[in-house]
Amino acid sequence: MTALNADTQNHESRLSALEARSASNATKEDLANLKVELIKWFSGTQIALAALIIYLLQ
Repeated sequence: MTALNADTQNHESRLSALEARSASNATKEDLANLKVELIKWFSGTQIALAALIIYLLQ
């Protein structure tokens, strides 16, 4: 019986460790939000560079 309790405690501690690690993993929603933010940043930078080039060519 004590071996079963020790085994159960071992599994519970391993499960707790896995749950703690999975809390820091990115979800699909996190990655989608990151993609949107990168696209916005990239587009804004392109517009600013185009405006700078047009200004310098005048």
